[in-house]
This record gives sequence, C-alpha cells and structure tokens, in this order.
Amino acid sequence: MDKRDFKDYICRPFCEFFREGEKETLACQGARIVGQLVKRGRLDPDSLPGHKKRPRLWKEYNGTLYTHLCQQCSFRSEDCDFRSRNGPPDSEPCGGYILLSLLKVEGIITSLDIEEVAFE
Repeated sequence: MDKRDFKDYICRPFCEFFREGEKETLACQGARIVGQLVKRGRLDPDSLPGHKKRPRLWKEYNGTLYTHLCQQCSFRSEDCDFRSRNGPPDSEPCGGYILLSLLKVEGIITSLDIEEVAFE
C-alpha cells in the first residue's frame, strides 16, 4: 500500500514523525493496519480526522497493539523511540498506534479487527 493513500488521515494528524515529502513510500505497521481496515470497508477515512490525540491512551500498556503492531513494525528496531529501552520518557507512538488506540477506546474497532488484518 502506498503511503499517499493514508497520509492525510493517519500521518499528518497523528504522527509527530511525519515530514512532508520524506520517505513517502515507507509506512509504519500501525498505518498498514489502518489501511487494511479501510480497504476492507471496516473504517471510513472521511470519519477519521475528527479524533484528537489522548496521551493517556498510549501511557497504558495495550497487549493487542504491542503484539500486532509494535512487534511487527519495521521501524521498531532502529527508529522507534516509543518502544526503545533508551527512548525519551515522553515519546509518542506512531500515528497508526495513536489512531488505533482512539478507535478501540471509542468502540469503532475491536482487538479482533486488528488481529485479523495485522499480518496482511
């Protein structure tokens, strides 16, 4: 999936790492999962921009997101401060993690939705 397909509703509004024009073809595992949920018709991209970041959601451990997003993410080993042992304590996760956390807590998606598309 091309990053241009979802940068407007995942990367720009939620990801502190997003830089316009840089690494356009790369995508975190969270963005890939959201993209698959959109592709399957489980999420409508037009309904996503109204959500706001809620840091308390990523301060709490989320086993589903850790297992199916963080552990599978290609950025985890070198570029992820959020899951790094030596990362800053105020690190934010990727935009996909933030959006999936919001969608889960609002009951728009479930852990099962994430599990079903995580390895596609």
